[in-house]
Amino acid sequence: MRLAAVAAALLIVFTGTPAHAAPGVSVQVDPASTSHVGRDFAGFSYEKDRVGARMFNARNADLVRLFRLLGPSLLRIGGNLVDMTTWNPQGTGGKANEAAPSDVRELALFAKVTGWKVVYGINLRTNTPENAADEARQAAEILGKDLVAFEIGNEPNVYVKTWPEYEALFTKFADAIRAKVPGAKFDGPGEANKTAWAMDFGRTQKDRGATILSTHQYIARNDKASIPDMLASTRSGRLPTASAAMQKAREATGIGQWRVTEANNYYHGGAAGVSDVQAAALWSLDYMSDVAARQGSGINFHGGTSVQFPLHYSPIKFDGLNPTGVQGVYYGELLWKLAGSGAYHAASVTGADEVTAWGIGNNVFVNNKSASAVTATITLPRKARHASVYVLTAPKLDSTEITIAGSKVEKNAKFTPKPRHIRVAGTKTAVDVPAGSAVLVVTR
Repeated sequence: MRLAAVAAALLIVFTGTPAHAAPGVSVQVDPASTSHVGRDFAGFSYEKDRVGARMFNARNADLVRLFRLLGPSLLRIGGNLVDMTTWNPQGTGGKANEAAPSDVRELALFAKVTGWKVVYGINLRTNTPENAADEARQAAEILGKDLVAFEIGNEPNVYVKTWPEYEALFTKFADAIRAKVPGAKFDGPGEANKTAWAMDFGRTQKDRGATILSTHQYIARNDKASIPDMLASTRSGRLPTASAAMQKAREATGIGQWRVTEANNYYHGGAAGVSDVQAAALWSLDYMSDVAARQGSGINFHGGTSVQFPLHYSPIKFDGLNPTGVQGVYYGELLWKLAGSGAYHAASVTGADEVTAWGIGNNVFVNNKSASAVTATITLPRKARHASVYVLTAPKLDSTEITIAGSKVEKNAKFTPKPRHIRVAGTKTAVDVPAGSAVLVVTR
């Protein structure tokens, strides 16, 4: 039997479907692992003013459902507007420019019904330590176990010139908060597109309750937005360089975890036709893989609505406070979530330059950014017998008509995927990956 016939026969055995002319690639998943993917890896970030605006309330039924579909995970409250939002302990609530106890109670109910935990941001730039401590005390009492950490200020390197200046300012606020909330935990420093203060923050603030080293990362300003540059950004440049620096800082300081607590593709709201399309879904998958490979604990993709500019990159689209649907990045996060939690496994790919792959547990992602379909022959970390295949696809990379396993996600979170089932021979299987698509192979 000729080699081509043997390959065709093997493909039928592995997939149950006839072979075709798609070029083949080989995916070898490394059985070893040096990091773990938790269930809160793929999270969200929202502006602080959305708390007072009452976006987060248990009666916002469609938003609750969309959070539940993706979660449970981690919601970070902060953004530029955290440093423009005041705390009013006597306020009646419901005002976007301030937070009151009743607003935090609405947020807490939302966290309960969705199962999400919260990183709660507090104004640093236009606040006092005493006022911050009062807000922290009430937020801790109201949120209870659903509070993961406080984040003091947003991207302080934008308005604080030096590390010593920031250290002194952060210390005043953190000490005031811990006097009212013994055992309070913090993330930081959360610099804008930099990691220069991460090492010093971990070293000096570990004994003051710092448990998460954080950074905020975007590719570039939105006037530089392009699909080719977006898809290339996880291979070189700012994003992987920052991930490597954060891994180094965590290991050197002994802080429990590092996380990208605010991220998306292009800052100042992204760009329509780039930030909200299929290419953004594929980009988000590669970026999550990059962070996981560097022992990061997750990414909070920024979204929602903003008075500053339209957020074209938002995973969930809104009309006012109400969801109208989901787009690019949400689909990437959802496919990631379908793999579950477990050990992260690196993978090597031979046969194509624009195909990446990795594993979570014994499940495997193959991300094909090329203009050609491929057939991926996969070597799993361990043996399996069967697998389900979820294909994240769209007509083109710049299309918003995105589906996973044949299903879109409706605004009420209706999602009815129909994964294809394939056989696995030991640690070997094969799967077709359409052009500009990603595939998740879930084994059993």
